[in-house]
Amino acid sequence: MDKYDYMILDVIHSYKQQFGSYIRLNDIEKNFWKRIEDDKSLNIGQARIGERVTRLYIEDLIQNKEGYMLTRKGREVLSFAPAQEFSVAS
Repeated sequence: MDKYDYMILDVIHSYKQQFGSYIRLNDIEKNFWKRIEDDKSLNIGQARIGERVTRLYIEDLIQNKEGYMLTRKGREVLSFAPAQEFSVAS
């Protein structure tokens, strides 16, 4: 996992905390791209959000039940993630 994967997990987690509901894929994409645009150290060419969301789903870090949410495993991975990996402009 790299900073982009952690960022997707953080987007999903932050949305749930802020709005109390599951996030739709288009909202994940919108928040993800906004964070990348706000941080000049990130490379848009490496983002490939579709592949990343699919891989996170296959690895059982996220699930989709009327919106995306973190699984228990996803919450654990995010809680142990180094803060600098995904803490970019929110």
